[in-house]
Amino acid sequence: MQITKLEVASHQLNVAIRLFLEGDYLSSLTLAGAAEEILGKLSQRAGKTVAVEAILNYHWQDTDPILSDAERRKVIFELLNRGRNQVKHANDPNETHYEIEQIWPLQMIMRAMPMAKNLGTRIVDEMRMVDWIHSHPEAFR
Repeated sequence: MQITKLEVASHQLNVAIRLFLEGDYLSSLTLAGAAEEILGKLSQRAGKTVAVEAILNYHWQDTDPILSDAERRKVIFELLNRGRNQVKHANDPNETHYEIEQIWPLQMIMRAMPMAKNLGTRIVDEMRMVDWIHSHPEAFR
């Protein structure tokens, strides 16, 4: 069986949303992070908005202007991808545990959803996810 990268990302995002709504934040983060990364590349290739780039541009003025552009990008990307990277890597021997936080998969899902829609992908539980976001303002504190 062969499927497109867009179909891969769409499946990952749809499952990530379902798992998030079921309370499995770790698995949701892994899948949403993978989907967000693929959708970002596909959006870039299609000349569409890449969520992480839009966020980077929005927060550019919040970084230290003394830093080089590359360093400023690195600071923002490290912050934006911290949760995903901590579950993907085990590079730091002092990092023996991971604290699962609801916000990490939520951020990945919220970054992936608009890119998926812009690329024409159907998000199965989109309304359930939107309803969850509206009914849980505490998740953003």
